[in-house]
Amino acid sequence: MCARTCRDGVFVCDRRRVAGRNTDPQDIRLRGRDEEQRILADVLDGARSGSGASVLLSGGPGRGRTALLDHARSAAGDLTVLHAAGVPSEADLPLAGLHRLLRPVESGADRLADHRRDLLRAALTQGVLAAPDRFALYTAVLDLLRRTAEESPVLVCVDDADHLDAPSLEALSFVARRLSGLPVSAVFTARGGHGKPPGGGHDEPAPDTLVPGVAEHVLPPLTERAVHDVITDRAPLSPASGVRTALVRAAHGNPEVAISHLRSLSEAQLRGEEPLPEPLRLPARLRSALLTGYRGLPEEVRHLLLVAALATDPDVRLLTEAGGTPDLTVHGLEPAEELGLVRVEGATVLFPDPLLREAIAQDAPAGRLRAAHGALAGAIDPEYAPVEFSRHAAAGAGSPDAALADAVESAALRAQRLEGPSAASHAHERAAHLTPDPDVRACRLATAAYQAYSGGGTARAARLLDRARPLAVSDRRRAIIDLVEAQLSMRGGNAIDAAERLLAVGRELIAHDRALALRALVRSADSASLAGDPVRHGRAAELAVPLVRPDDSASMRLVAAFLKGCALSFRGDYVTSTPLLRESVRLSEGMDKPSELIWAGVSGLRLGDAPFVRAVTSRAVDVGTTRGEYATVPAALGFQVFSEFWSGRFPSAAGHALSGLRAAREYGQPVWATQHLASLAMIAAIQGDVDTCRIRARAVTAQAGEQSLGLPAALAAWALAVLELSRGNAAEAFFRLRALVHAGPGHGHPTMRLLTAPHFVEAATRMGETEWARTSLAGYERWAEGIGSPSARALAARGRGLLATGDGAADHFENALALHRECGDDDVEQARTHLLFGAFLRRARLPGRAREHLYDALESFERFGARLWVRQTRAELRAIGTAERDPDTSATGDLTAQQQQIARLVADGATNREVAAHMFISPRTVEHHLRGIFRKLNIRSRVDLARLLN
Repeated sequence: MCARTCRDGVFVCDRRRVAGRNTDPQDIRLRGRDEEQRILADVLDGARSGSGASVLLSGGPGRGRTALLDHARSAAGDLTVLHAAGVPSEADLPLAGLHRLLRPVESGADRLADHRRDLLRAALTQGVLAAPDRFALYTAVLDLLRRTAEESPVLVCVDDADHLDAPSLEALSFVARRLSGLPVSAVFTARGGHGKPPGGGHDEPAPDTLVPGVAEHVLPPLTERAVHDVITDRAPLSPASGVRTALVRAAHGNPEVAISHLRSLSEAQLRGEEPLPEPLRLPARLRSALLTGYRGLPEEVRHLLLVAALATDPDVRLLTEAGGTPDLTVHGLEPAEELGLVRVEGATVLFPDPLLREAIAQDAPAGRLRAAHGALAGAIDPEYAPVEFSRHAAAGAGSPDAALADAVESAALRAQRLEGPSAASHAHERAAHLTPDPDVRACRLATAAYQAYSGGGTARAARLLDRARPLAVSDRRRAIIDLVEAQLSMRGGNAIDAAERLLAVGRELIAHDRALALRALVRSADSASLAGDPVRHGRAAELAVPLVRPDDSASMRLVAAFLKGCALSFRGDYVTSTPLLRESVRLSEGMDKPSELIWAGVSGLRLGDAPFVRAVTSRAVDVGTTRGEYATVPAALGFQVFSEFWSGRFPSAAGHALSGLRAAREYGQPVWATQHLASLAMIAAIQGDVDTCRIRARAVTAQAGEQSLGLPAALAAWALAVLELSRGNAAEAFFRLRALVHAGPGHGHPTMRLLTAPHFVEAATRMGETEWARTSLAGYERWAEGIGSPSARALAARGRGLLATGDGAADHFENALALHRECGDDDVEQARTHLLFGAFLRRARLPGRAREHLYDALESFERFGARLWVRQTRAELRAIGTAERDPDTSATGDLTAQQQQIARLVADGATNREVAAHMFISPRTVEHHLRGIFRKLNIRSRVDLARLLN
């Protein structure tokens, strides 16, 4: 037999051995259908093993039944594949489906017994079958398949079996129940929720399943992860995070819907540069398939279903009140219930397939749709369902209506309290849509924009502002629009430009609204701080602080204390700034606004109080998430992460940084995405992940340069310096940190210069640059004494220990460790103090005391996973003759402990000067030891040493 394909594409007989060609259908990549693929593999194995098998795959339109059937055909290999699909227009033609299926192997009927051959041919050509001949025909079909399988196993594929004519389906069901022991398997697909097969004249009751006796597997909706993968596979470009989320949500687990929505979008929409259609339209073919039963219902039932489809939470009372006629009750839904379109549970009407309610709404004419929305608006209490009321009121109005607009505006204010800013934003926008007066409409659009921004909808907020700006008449209205727009740029644009814009807006608002002016100026200061620009920060503070009066709210007084304290801290006046920053922290007690909590957290960072920062920023994240104020979440997570990585909470820090990075990207905040990437670079540096740290730091440097972000740029430089210190490259760390001393706004940060001082002192002392070290330490000591933080004072004492000699140095180190223990929340730096103290004691020829501190450091570093510091600590332990060894010491077994340490540093790429700085010996001594190392190992160069040890 040869492979044949019907010209109309309805059936295929595929004998995959023809002329040595691969005639498999094109492979289809299936997502989220692992269980179904296992079922199909078992069915195919049944044909190959001669045991036979059959299955019915059922599910709603678009669930992927045909794709799975194509997968089975593709995986059939050398099986003979017979394929037919049900065609609704042939459902009333008896045996039409069986005719299409068996045509490719019709010639095989010659090998059947005469009566079976004649009966089969007569039935297939005439489409007539007398009741007494049914059993004989069905056994003839089974015999034909059995004889066909003598050449190669057979796979029968029947797509859309619910559209087959009844006699064909009955014959194939008969066959499928008798495949046991035969090299024949069958796969049927059908729409779910089927009842009696269409067509035919039999009077039997509808079976429980379309193919009785055959196992049915109902295709569930795809998981969100699987839909995400479908979109990734089919998208012409990588969609923006928010667009991808919207597409996944709109698909409701239906792969065809996901692909259709994806294809309907432009490249600008996929990138998030233009809004998505609201709503996303279902494809016409799928909509028609979903509405098959709905369109056959009586008019009054379809109206009731339309009202139910438009309501967010349809219940019996709402439907009867909005139904339009007094005698209409929920009993009118019974015809729809019988078809499985809806289900009434208690007082609630449920759609088993959420796509059906979308299809019903999209199929309704505009006039009928508006009337249904209007009826729902009249039946909904805006006090209890403000968002629902605003949606239906706006959709049901034919023209602007000032009174209705005011009612929707009142609902929007209540929606803010009940459901958060995003829901309130949509309600404000609907109020604006109904508002006849342009200036009032501008006000409501601006409010909608701010609420959208607060809810994380940055792109939508920008579009609303574009609509509001041409309508604004008054200066105050324009200034408010400018304020919202400037706040968008604060998290998405150049930090210095945003600081300037917010400063100008703040000046303009002083004459109109003192509270809004203060908000603009503190945001200007925030942008200046992100840029690392103390001058612009100071200008904003100078304008803002006088606006606050003693009798103002605690929130306004917190802002004033925060701004003034930060400005003084930037200038190095730590004694004066500390009480103000502590006042800011005190005022935050009991507050539940994310922004105020974040400002208190920044105050805590300047006070060196990591536990408070962690607690208050964690509260800010929780409050922002609970209330839907997602715009604040990336910033809150940013400062929370900063408080975590020095205390050794790496799993938590890394998890929060990644969450912050995702949130920043989803909510359109590239500024905070850059900051979180810088934090991840620091975490990689502490844990000794060299490549990851460098990749992240390079990305941060590029992004920070474009956005004038001094804070993340400085943090990335600090991360690279920490990495080099952990590798023993003191010179590289020194030069990186020294560059921060002179870095201006957009490239560095005054606070980062202060916080990096302990590492700068360490690098400088190893390099012999004691003047740089003393100058840096002096500034850090002033800050540590000013704030009184045990952790900061511990690091200052450690710096003094590095600069001192003899017993004086030991005293400073002991003092540092006592302060670390008092703090109890700086595990990483405490471990590094143990390491540095242990190294000092080793050089002072006090191995017993050195070993104690080095083991403490080693235990901590191993717990953190800081592998490069683990390597340093082990090298120090080897240098005092302990049994602690790296796994790869055999090659250097003849070397002294000091020579092994030098050999490993050189093998890692360190220069003689860097080795000398790390080990506190001269470069000439390093050179002397290298000659001895080369002689003992019988090698000639640094390259040979690197090959031997790496």
